[in-house]
Amino acid sequence: MKPLFLICSLLGWHTLAFCQTGKVTGSVMDAETKTPLELATVAIHAPDSSVIAYQLSDKYGLFSIGKLPLKKKLLVSVSYAGYISYNTFIQLDSARTDTLAVFLALQNKDTVVVTAAIPVRMNGDTLEINPAAFKMKSDAVVEELLNQVAGITIWSDGTITVNGKKVKSLLVDGKPFMGSTDSRIATQNLPKSAIDKIQLYQEYDRSKIGKENARTGRPQDSLLTMNIKLKEGSKKGYFGKTGAGYGTMDRFEGDLSLQLYNKKTSAGIGAGLNNTNKNIGNIEEMFQNNTYRNYNPNLYNVGRFGTNGINRNHSIGGVLVHNFIESENSRQNDRISINYNKSGTNAYVTDLNMENRTALDNPLFIRDDGVATSRQNKHDVGINYIKTNSYNDNFIINGTVNTNNKRSNTNHTVEVRDSANRLQSTNATTTAESRNSDYESLELNFTTSNADEPVKGFNTRMFASRDRNASTRDVISEFGSFTNSSKNTYNNRRYATNNESLNITGNLEYTGFKRMLLRRYNLFGINLSLMQWFNYTRSTENVMVSDYDSTAKRYFVNSNLSNGNKKEIIEFTPILSMSKSFDKFTGVFYRGLSLQVKLMDDLKTDKNTSSIAQRNLNRSFAFFRYEGNLDYRYTKREKYSYNASVSYAKYLEYPAIDRLYALVDDINAYDIRIGNPHLKNSINHSVSLNANFNTENPKSLYTINGNINGSYKLLLAPVTDSIINDFSGKRISWYINSDRTSALNLNYYFNVSRKLNRNSLQLMYNGELTTGKVPNYIDGISNISETGRLLNQFNLQFLFSSRLVISAGQTLEYNRSRPSAPGLNAFKNSSYTTRLGIVLNWPANITFSSTVDKITNSNIDKPVVLWNSFAAYRFMKGQGELKISAMDLLKQYQNISNNVTEYGTSTRITNGLQQYFLVTFSYYPRKFGKREIKRQSTEREW
Repeated sequence: MKPLFLICSLLGWHTLAFCQTGKVTGSVMDAETKTPLELATVAIHAPDSSVIAYQLSDKYGLFSIGKLPLKKKLLVSVSYAGYISYNTFIQLDSARTDTLAVFLALQNKDTVVVTAAIPVRMNGDTLEINPAAFKMKSDAVVEELLNQVAGITIWSDGTITVNGKKVKSLLVDGKPFMGSTDSRIATQNLPKSAIDKIQLYQEYDRSKIGKENARTGRPQDSLLTMNIKLKEGSKKGYFGKTGAGYGTMDRFEGDLSLQLYNKKTSAGIGAGLNNTNKNIGNIEEMFQNNTYRNYNPNLYNVGRFGTNGINRNHSIGGVLVHNFIESENSRQNDRISINYNKSGTNAYVTDLNMENRTALDNPLFIRDDGVATSRQNKHDVGINYIKTNSYNDNFIINGTVNTNNKRSNTNHTVEVRDSANRLQSTNATTTAESRNSDYESLELNFTTSNADEPVKGFNTRMFASRDRNASTRDVISEFGSFTNSSKNTYNNRRYATNNESLNITGNLEYTGFKRMLLRRYNLFGINLSLMQWFNYTRSTENVMVSDYDSTAKRYFVNSNLSNGNKKEIIEFTPILSMSKSFDKFTGVFYRGLSLQVKLMDDLKTDKNTSSIAQRNLNRSFAFFRYEGNLDYRYTKREKYSYNASVSYAKYLEYPAIDRLYALVDDINAYDIRIGNPHLKNSINHSVSLNANFNTENPKSLYTINGNINGSYKLLLAPVTDSIINDFSGKRISWYINSDRTSALNLNYYFNVSRKLNRNSLQLMYNGELTTGKVPNYIDGISNISETGRLLNQFNLQFLFSSRLVISAGQTLEYNRSRPSAPGLNAFKNSSYTTRLGIVLNWPANITFSSTVDKITNSNIDKPVVLWNSFAAYRFMKGQGELKISAMDLLKQYQNISNNVTEYGTSTRITNGLQQYFLVTFSYYPRKFGKREIKRQSTEREW
């Protein structure tokens, strides 16, 4: 709690310092008609013309701006499109309120008005932000600019909200920047000096194309979009980073990224090599790792201490995005994106897993020590093409190709002890595996609607994929029992597997079904649509299993496990959807209620052909089912909005062939599974809840948003286990049907932010609650296993201008497994992590930062503290950086994680990074158009 107390103290002193301030209120009206002017821009400027505060007038033309400095000459500037701006100087001498009455006259088109830059203004239904109104350092990026705009919050996870509402889409000149959906690629790289204006508006949600109720213009049919408009001279440029570092313990890392763009084309390359566990698996991650921002760096985007093992990662890739048209209108798209990535990992992992397993009158403690080495290489190619002409059509093609090869060797030694700590059995396993796979997929989406001819509206999706993998696995396993030596076993077994699968799936939704069926009859406003869904899956598996004969010194085929298997599944589901919406609009609020019901008939055919006679099956099923959804939304203008939805779905499952007739392999003595040909079908009932809330008040000092998302599942006649635990620790499981199982899952978050002039305070909280009840049999006793997991995370962050960032956080995790039957033991474990992070950007161009994580786990004797510190110096006009990293200064860190199942709890400890020091040099090449002539302090009215 000490870090939290420190931050609250700093906030208290800071707030006290600003108590002695003044306030200006007033009204803005038309000079001739005396009509109030809504959304007029009122800005307060300091003597150096920098913006101190600003506000848009309300629907009555009123404004109120507080926390203004005393005894300083201030410029009040009031502007409104089409009117002559009003400017006056004031000086507040005491903590009182000055009131202004502003009357604006219509503007003469031939008049040139020179005034201070307007920070924000409304242009129709679009809010426009003028970067020129904000005085910042020359290399400041968009993210730093947005942090200075009232009502806009950049959260510590990179999310952007405007008056509490999340920005769902970020564009640059009407297009995703560099073809990426990650807003940070633009906001953390593009400089303020290259931006003409930033636009905020509601944009039509393309997923609603063809839906009858989408044309009502309801809030849920649009997405809050931010569009960054580049200056004409900055529509061509490049930026990137190249860096290399070396340190103690032979730690090293190297990064390279370069992105280029013009009006129609953008391209980027990236590469990385490190043995600090930093993620560089694809081109998107490399771009994220190498953004230009430095005022609030991601202190955890460094060597990954939470990653299992020591990993040497390498990656190289590129992306090309070409727009066939120059349109900056996001409704019109005609572009292709191609990306390629080659990545690989060499890993060394030591693994200690400690498990408490329940057994009748004999709880077991299992200790599993393992060592694994692996080498993996991947190639990925992706192609995306999108073409749209308006909000009434959407055509998308996605294609992917990837190959993967992996070589690995593992050694595991398992000890099983009883409650008195007596050794019951051991098992030593050595595995050597070689695996090669390739995967290809193609997806096509097309949607169209026509308001004049609704009968022509439809949307379709087609998806096809092929997957092939071949592997060879040699396993030597030696099991020794200390309770019954006759159960000792030794296996030297080889598995040669060749699998291939083909999947084709698609759906066709006819949104013009109602118009075709009923012509112009409205059917009380009920919308109808007809959908056809189909799926075809074919998979073949050829497994050759051989056992080594030490006498003959060769492998012999194991006829019980070797098999060839071919499975074909054909599924077809016609779906009738009925929906109805109720909406009410006023000048103050919007209220909407939507109901939807779907009726479906699942027709399935499952054919299995096998070299093992009993696995030859030909089955057909017909399941009638239904789904429903209820959605309520409420928005109070410039106050808040919330929505809540609840949905119900029912579907049926039939047991797969591997549960009916399992191939029993005893090489893992602690988990032997046996099939059951008498398994019945299961029925799944699912109820889902989603609710969110956010403020939308531009005058509020606080930005608040929250969400809760949950589901409850009830499964009737589910497939579960009947388990027999031997005293030696051997476990045999039979698949059986039980009466019912249930599971509850909740995910939730709550965020609140308070801006204090150029400073801000953020509190982010998120959590997860998972509970479940699984009936089973343990050692012949009927039982219900109850499991629970609770995870809560708090993070408090204080930003003092751009000079100081302090963050403190707490993570609480609790797991439990509790059986209902007498004689079975309950288990639990917990973990607590306290985090403190500090970033100091002072003096100029120098950054000092540090993180401290204190980790307490119920399965270790004393807490572990991870302390990392960094110092960085920017030079060469911000394009060069020298950084020193001191990692794990106390040399205490351990990788520890907890888990829970219906049969007990476990704690896993793996090797990872330990103390090292690293020196890194980085260079940021940057150029955005031609160098501009320095502007005067005043410019034409925006």
